[in-house]
Amino acid sequence: MELTNSEKKLVDRIAGQKQLYLTFSIISVVIAVLLLVYYGLIAKDFNSLRFVIVLLVLLSGRAHMRQYRSALIIHKLKLWLDNKEGEK
Repeated sequence: MELTNSEKKLVDRIAGQKQLYLTFSIISVVIAVLLLVYYGLIAKDFNSLRFVIVLLVLLSGRAHMRQYRSALIIHKLKLWLDNKEGEK
């Protein structure tokens, strides 16, 4: 089964963005921790709205980590496909 050109471009793009997804995930967690420290310890003004914002930022980081894992698997599959096409 061969991939079409558009599918190959999609695989290349996703595999190339794996580092970007990891960076976004790390940044999201750092921002959430900074918000927790600022509103919880420094400003002492941690209400339910701010808690929801921190929770949403953490969920965003989790989603980016999932995208990173998927991109990593796609990258490995791309390498396997490239190797398989090279053998032909």
